[in-house]
Amino acid sequence: MEEAKIQFSAPEMELMCNAGFILTKNKILYGIRRLLEGLQAEMERAVFHADPGPLAEVLGPSAKISKGENYLGLPYLVLDFPRSFDSRNIFALRTLFWWGNSFSSTLHLSGVYKEIFSADIAASHHLLAKHNYFIGINEEDPWQHHFEEDNYRAIALMNEGAFSERVERAEHLKIAVEYSLRDVHFVAEDLLESWKRLLTICGARFRNEEW
Repeated sequence: MEEAKIQFSAPEMELMCNAGFILTKNKILYGIRRLLEGLQAEMERAVFHADPGPLAEVLGPSAKISKGENYLGLPYLVLDFPRSFDSRNIFALRTLFWWGNSFSSTLHLSGVYKEIFSADIAASHHLLAKHNYFIGINEEDPWQHHFEEDNYRAIALMNEGAFSERVERAEHLKIAVEYSLRDVHFVAEDLLESWKRLLTICGARFRNEEW
């Protein structure tokens, strides 16, 4: 059997021989999972005390944390809550950790949910712009989560008319914000605030809080 000719660079060889790198990676991912588990508990507590309004049905299924190793080649962890998915109708709020890039909070609507809540989203231009949200512009692949200019556009750079037009035209309506990985020690609070803010826009009411 002919030997496979595999060539590795010096940096690649160094990493391959360094078990500590993978052990450190595993420790980091364990810590991020614990962060998301704590965030999930806070979300569930908030829902228990909230008036869900029109979101009672989508808030019924329990939250779910998933992981993967290859979103554009990099590991990720994602917390979905609410998470109502079918082939035509989506109401999801995804909290994502993406290795080497950012944390993000994304509201994803399609089908009947997009029709129900699009007017509320359009009316929230000022609030969303103030808090540095983006709107999805990629209709070819709504499952992309990066913040490159071919996938998202900053709402603060759009006037109300252009924003409303984009909301109306989108088959998959995505509203998202990202936070630096360097803010990991206090990002859970920002992610929880974003989650409440987006659900409040869609009609939920949280106890003694305004978002």
